Amino acid sequence: MRQREFDKKGENTHLQVIEMFEKDKQFQAQYRDFFSKNPPALRDRYEQIEAGALGLRKEEDGSYTDFNNQTSATDKQVQNLKDKTDEAMLRQNPDMDKEGFRYRNKLIIPKSVKDLQKK
Repeated sequence: MRQREFDKKGENTHLQVIEMFEKDKQFQAQYRDFFSKNPPALRDRYEQIEAGALGLRKEEDGSYTDFNNQTSATDKQVQNLKDKTDEAMLRQNPDMDKEGFRYRNKLIIPKSVKDLQKK
């Protein structure tokens, strides 16, 4: 009985901590920026994958070509690529997991106590 009360109290505290992280706009912006850019090699890989899925090819000068019509990618297409790459980095970044965070509902939050205990 006591263990269940203790576990419930811990869960409630964790929910309060998650809520604090969700509401902290400065934390969200800073960590979103960091985890969407790092590690750079992973970002390059996800950018390649997303570019291919969007029908874009990166040229040697860093610009993008729409390979469906062989024209330069529009600003909208490049922004869409950036947004999709950012999202992929946040969803699947192993560094975020190592640091004790996860990405849920477009927010970076601490992992659950149970997830942390699994390590």
